[in-house]
Amino acid sequence: MPCLEYDYRVRSCAAHGRRVFAVAVPFLLACDPAPPDIPDPDTGVQLTTVRVTPGDTIAVFPPPGSPLLLESVRAMALAEDGRSVHVLDAHTVHHLDMDGNLLGSMGGEGEGPGELKRPWRIQPATGGGAWVLDSGNGRATLYGHGSTVEDQITGIDRAGAPFVPYREGILLTDVPMPVVSVSGRNVVSTPGEPNRERLLSYHCGSGEMLEVESPPEVPAAFVQSEWGSREMGWSIAAVSRNEIAIVVSGRDLSAWRLVLGDDAHRIDSITELPVPADVRRLVREAAEFAGPDMFAVTIRLARVVDGRLWAVAGGLGPGPGKPLTFTIPLDGGTTSLRLDREPLDPELDVVDAIVLPDRLIVATQIEVLFLSVARE
Repeated sequence: MPCLEYDYRVRSCAAHGRRVFAVAVPFLLACDPAPPDIPDPDTGVQLTTVRVTPGDTIAVFPPPGSPLLLESVRAMALAEDGRSVHVLDAHTVHHLDMDGNLLGSMGGEGEGPGELKRPWRIQPATGGGAWVLDSGNGRATLYGHGSTVEDQITGIDRAGAPFVPYREGILLTDVPMPVVSVSGRNVVSTPGEPNRERLLSYHCGSGEMLEVESPPEVPAAFVQSEWGSREMGWSIAAVSRNEIAIVVSGRDLSAWRLVLGDDAHRIDSITELPVPADVRRLVREAAEFAGPDMFAVTIRLARVVDGRLWAVAGGLGPGPGKPLTFTIPLDGGTTSLRLDREPLDPELDVVDAIVLPDRLIVATQIEVLFLSVARE
């Protein structure tokens, strides 16, 4: 079984001044030989897939015998420096080091400062800490070091929508919520009508909301899907200071890179990114299996780790050939890394996974596993 070695680059930007540095880290992946994917039908890019292989268990959080219990993990956020992770539980954010040790807990159920009611999404903050979007309280809260509340943005009426931290606030998808109804035994979701002129809005700490102007030509595939909506089907990740990536889920999986103007008033460009053809096929099959009246949530979230855009799959089911998380190349890359569900316990209800050079962090609803990356 051959191994491939990659030169991973870790980037860090200061909140002010844009200081960027690169650290070369060797990343050895145990992998099976995989033939190149067929060309992406929309981008014409042919990718080669390399599979990441899990190794031994390093730690489990909460550790056995601990009085601390996780209720219902929503997602994780890798800290900007890559040396710790924030875990969003039902009403609490737990900050862990890379060995699964608890560094601190923040939040608690309620409506007071720093408390959470129905949090759904978490993102790493520039300079450390994490932003949490809380639909129950209609606000975004920035948690810093030492379990402190650094900032809070209130009056967000779409507090369950995909978002990314941006400058001194957050960028939020600006679309109507889908209309949900019950037809017999089925829950039917009807997408909100997309607005091509305004895809995003910017919310800053002062409470101001800025409408972000879209370019004149917005690709139809970016905003239209008969099987879902941007509210449910978008996953957003920060690429750089003025760039974000959006993975659009639904019957046809696609990914896009957006460049924003320096004044945050507009989107300057929208460029399509290549998606592994086999993953696109699996997403389409999952959506078709759900039926025409159901939206199959096939991508849970996206993040950029070491310069690679990772998408975390959901709703594809366990079994051979089903990805848990995979990369969508940025900057002209032709290799897609992929962690499949098959090596992991099929009984695990995985909600999030982070792939790092030396370990894997896998979150289920009730625990977080720290695993090594198999090497040869």
